[in-house]
Amino acid sequence: MQYSLPIHSSEKGWKRYLTQYNLLFLWALVQVLLYHHTGVVTILEADKYITEAHLFIDEGKFYSPNYWLYSTEIFLIVAALKLHVGFLWIVVIQLLVNLVATGMFYKLALTFLKDRGLAFFTTAFFIINIPYQVYNTYLFTESLFYSLGVIFSCYLLLMNTPAARKIIILSILLGILCLTRPTGILFFPAACIYLFFRFFKKISLTAKLLTVTVTAGFFLLILNKLLGVGGSLDFMYPFRTENIICGVPTTEAHIDTLPDGNSLEGLLYYIIHNPQQFLRLGWLKSKAFFGMRRSYYSSGHNIYLMIFYYPFYLLAIIGIIKNYKYQKSILLYLLLIIGLFWVTTLLTCDDWHNRFVLTITPWFFLIGMSALRRLS
Repeated sequence: MQYSLPIHSSEKGWKRYLTQYNLLFLWALVQVLLYHHTGVVTILEADKYITEAHLFIDEGKFYSPNYWLYSTEIFLIVAALKLHVGFLWIVVIQLLVNLVATGMFYKLALTFLKDRGLAFFTTAFFIINIPYQVYNTYLFTESLFYSLGVIFSCYLLLMNTPAARKIIILSILLGILCLTRPTGILFFPAACIYLFFRFFKKISLTAKLLTVTVTAGFFLLILNKLLGVGGSLDFMYPFRTENIICGVPTTEAHIDTLPDGNSLEGLLYYIIHNPQQFLRLGWLKSKAFFGMRRSYYSSGHNIYLMIFYYPFYLLAIIGIIKNYKYQKSILLYLLLIIGLFWVTTLLTCDDWHNRFVLTITPWFFLIGMSALRRLS
């Protein structure tokens, strides 16, 4: 992580010791401790990807087309099996990608916060975000998806000009994100809107409306296609069984739906014809998504989640109010990412272990610490 700000006279005290090398040591310590605690995790969801990797090696295909949307992790497992190198090498790759993401996050924090101390502590919170970091040793899609999402976002937000080479790199990163988890597509509209407002402010109103229309239409077309690739997945199932947490039905509800709910038309039809249920479930899913607490967690674990994350929610609100005039474009992008992952949860269900909200926790740290910028 070779990123730093010049040391000004006001930083010649304790801040001069807050360097990227301290962060590198902290990162290494956290990863070593987590690996010592869990080892390489090949059970639970990892077993599904390992099974698909064996199937691809034997038959050259996946059980269902939707697995192409998780294929980055599956092909790493395929490579490990074909090369007989063991699954530890996948963890090494995931750690290296996470390290790159950490370095880029630090650079973005320096740029966004313009304060060495705040950038250091923001990145430190990113590193000690244990529920987020623990997936680096799991053969799940989360580690690569989290890290690639940070790398994509930081590369985008640190761009000075929308040069063709940089747009190509962003497109490649976006493609890999979409093949790591299907929700990678959510970065597309957020990035387009950011680029539009950041670099093309002077174009005419007609051109703006046309660009927004074409981008929105393209995104909805891709999204509708992805919904149809669900394989055996039924997007109406969480509403018929009133799932708040995915895979945990609460009751059998009689709702008005189209025969094929795996489409944007099916989701829109459901919302229009079942507004009371949608709003009630939306509130409960929002509480689960942002609240993070679970009845099956211990009291201590729930208290830890509240102490670690809740202050950043409040700080983020203050940070938005204090800094929206100075960092409009960056804040717009980050709020779009947060909002899109939240809305996706409203239209589906929340994860058993908070994996969906963990994707956006780095941005709560960044926006939240900006609330302290004028106090530092």
